[in-house]
Amino acid sequence: MTRRANRSFAALAFLLPVALGAAPLRLEAARAPFVPPSVFISPSGEPFRSPAGAAASFEAWFARVDTNHDGRIDKAEFEADAMAFFRKLDLSGDGVIDGSEIGAYEKTIAPELIARSDEGEAGHDAYVSLLNEAEPVSGADLSLDLRITAPEWRAAADRRFAALDAAGRGFLDHDALLARLPRPGKARRPREADK
Repeated sequence: MTRRANRSFAALAFLLPVALGAAPLRLEAARAPFVPPSVFISPSGEPFRSPAGAAASFEAWFARVDTNHDGRIDKAEFEADAMAFFRKLDLSGDGVIDGSEIGAYEKTIAPELIARSDEGEAGHDAYVSLLNEAEPVSGADLSLDLRITAPEWRAAADRRFAALDAAGRGFLDHDALLARLPRPGKARRPREADK
């Protein structure tokens, strides 16, 4: 078909229904219905999943980290949780998370991170998190050498705690953290504390 014929056909597809008293045909891509995420990614990058939704996944993380059950997470509790996840990621037990262990994390432990980046910003989020970090494990690689040492991991945990405790109170309050979770249908914008 020539270009002229293509334009004529498009015009006919648009005008014929109008001439018959119907609305013009519009060719639009079908949109997938919004499915709220059921995964919460902790500040250290550990995924928590619940069929009841991301808020329930957040509650599971908070309950585990708040070891004294006072409704707050202090810096020691936050760091202990981060270091426990470091040990899970360090599959070889050598005290370093290397490139292959980062790859294992992205492929098997938290594949939602890759799904979200593949969809782009316009896609539905596969998870929610408290901080605006694309990949929290790699984000701890301060020397950018594809090797994350325990001191780097601890420094990343301290940085994340400080970002979440913008008021400098020395603890993270349950309700304040829960309020940081993005709501369905609203884009997550970086906060000053996230930068």
